[in-house]
Amino acid sequence: MTKKTKLIIAALAALLVVVLIAVNRNMTKKDDERAQKQQLTVLRGTKETIYEYDETIPEYQTFETQMKRKNGDKFDKEYSGIELRLLLADMDIPVNNDTEVTVICSDQYEIVLTGEEILTEGNIYLVTRESGEPLDEESGPFMLVVNNDEFSTRWAKNVVKVKISE
Repeated sequence: MTKKTKLIIAALAALLVVVLIAVNRNMTKKDDERAQKQQLTVLRGTKETIYEYDETIPEYQTFETQMKRKNGDKFDKEYSGIELRLLLADMDIPVNNDTEVTVICSDQYEIVLTGEEILTEGNIYLVTRESGEPLDEESGPFMLVVNNDEFSTRWAKNVVKVKISE
């Protein structure tokens, strides 16, 4: 392969990367804008639905969870939100033990949850408030709280999309 051919291939590869970055940025921008309006993108198969988050519904609740630091110290945190199982039920999306739900954040970080985890009452929440105040910009507007996760390693900030696989 000649030097000229290698340069052309490298230039095409760089162009492809730039195009993919632009497409990805455009897609995430739409999800971020929806989240700022308290809207959550829910993807089931190829069908995309927008969930209008409403803090006035009875399912929206305040709860306490206990967090544990690596040194063993425990402390309580108060959040307000809706259980993911109730949110999905409100959208007529069935969840069973074989269901897999992927929660996607604005930085494309993903957390995969099992149907069993979601169906466990009081376990998986999408929250909008901490200690009665709206989540700060770094955490919200939506944050995933996995109540049964002792060290909060599977919690996720800036949730923008929920994808359901059956």
